[in-house]
Amino acid sequence: MAVKFKFLGIPIAIGMDFFIVMAVLGLFWGNLEDLPAWLVIATLSVLLHEMGHATFYGIFGISPSIRLHGGGGLTFGRALPPAKHIVVAAAGPAMGIIVGGIVLLATMSSPKLAGNTMVQEILWINLGWSLINLLPFPGVDGGNIVNDVVTIVLRRPSPDLGRAVGLAIVALVFVAALAIGQVYLAYIIGFFAVFQMFRTGFRTSPKAGAASVAVNSPGQLIMDGRYLDAFNASRLAMVDQPKDLAPILTAADSLRLLGRYGDAEWGYSRVLEHGPSPRALRGRSAVRRRLGRTIEADEDLHMLLSLPPDQTVMQAAALYDANRFEEGYKLLGQALPVAESAETAYALLTFKGMFEWALGWPTVALAHIEESLRATPDRPDLHQLRVLTLIDLSRLDEARGEIVHALSMKPQHPEYHETLGLVERMAGNPAAGLQALTFSAEARPGDPRARAELVVCQVQLGMVGEATAALETLPGYVLHDPFVAYARAALAAGGGAADQAVAFLQEASGQRPELGLRAGLDPIFQALFADPARRAAIEVPITR
Repeated sequence: MAVKFKFLGIPIAIGMDFFIVMAVLGLFWGNLEDLPAWLVIATLSVLLHEMGHATFYGIFGISPSIRLHGGGGLTFGRALPPAKHIVVAAAGPAMGIIVGGIVLLATMSSPKLAGNTMVQEILWINLGWSLINLLPFPGVDGGNIVNDVVTIVLRRPSPDLGRAVGLAIVALVFVAALAIGQVYLAYIIGFFAVFQMFRTGFRTSPKAGAASVAVNSPGQLIMDGRYLDAFNASRLAMVDQPKDLAPILTAADSLRLLGRYGDAEWGYSRVLEHGPSPRALRGRSAVRRRLGRTIEADEDLHMLLSLPPDQTVMQAAALYDANRFEEGYKLLGQALPVAESAETAYALLTFKGMFEWALGWPTVALAHIEESLRATPDRPDLHQLRVLTLIDLSRLDEARGEIVHALSMKPQHPEYHETLGLVERMAGNPAAGLQALTFSAEARPGDPRARAELVVCQVQLGMVGEATAALETLPGYVLHDPFVAYARAALAAGGGAADQAVAFLQEASGQRPELGLRAGLDPIFQALFADPARRAAIEVPITR
């Protein structure tokens, strides 16, 4: 439940938990008689802080939104480069310091004003909280600023180092306060440090807290591979915006990527009750297919394909999910020449590379992926896709360097960890790949592909028992997923069941020809393919 309104075009929501926490703080520091005035001062002061963040988001061309909650305030906006984000993060405390400074100057000229209780509270909540907020506690503006500085210095994100540097600075300020006899200040710093550590769960990923700026919207969290965080953020938005379908759709996307297909289907269906949504149709088709309900999945796909041509990107994504690569490739061949914008053209070109890679044509795919990269060189998803084509071209050293680069931009992305594990395994270093593949599978516990890639690595390491158990716990409806079939082939080959391994590989490569090409290069199948007849039975694609 929240109070919602717009100010200067900025959507603002104030949760009831914000008023409850502020009331508790007001009673702790004051009395019941002054509580209404305190609530007004606290609310306006935190809003002014968040408006500082929002103002600079607007200057940088991003539409922000604000939410006040029990922990303070959040300003949501699309991710910015570190240098610009430092400006946005600093703008909130700067607003409080400006307001507090004006009030402080006024009190200097009026002793009566200086003795007023409410004026003292305005000074404390604006000057005091702003200065504390600039200290680099994890999850507040000062901590975010330090993280951005570390990113600029290292030229890559390093949340662990940023957190360590921030806490070291806080510790030095704490010790300095004690050294000069400022025991009360040291107490406040210590209290905030412990509060923030418990609130963020002792994790490295920054969380928005008291008067902090949220740089990650649910959509951005999905792009970062932080699917569970995206789902939780979407749930929060669903509470604040119960009539808005966008948070439901983002929550469903998060659940789909986590492998929670039944829950995701419910979300997509709820959105589709209000009319056709290309994104919801694509998502529901994908999860129904994963659940083994192919007829229903095809009905959703048919409905999506019947929509106007301006939905080609979403249609291509749905065909890719359905392993209908030749159909998708043909669709893109028709759509690319008439793309309405350069952005759409590059999106379609990327999908073309994906289809070519899945069809077992890594050389052709690589050319189109590199063309997209020349236009948008900072996209980690394109770097990761390039890595997958390099694997199928046996350029493993180059692939390793590139996936490490992608991970430097998105260090928590499970699919990038999966690709790193695949590179190491294909290079004959399964022990080095196991950690990355385990991280990927744990981040997406219901995703059959993540589990399958881990199983193949376990087989390569001789961990047959663990691999068998991992496959046996998969639901029956995913056993014919091409990646699961590939994993079953690896387990069969590891157990000496060559004919069974060939049958599984035929099933995998029949749905996804790229897997036939990979099998021909995979160390785990070297003994199997020593027999030319078995290699011919898989019909390994000719590299294009």
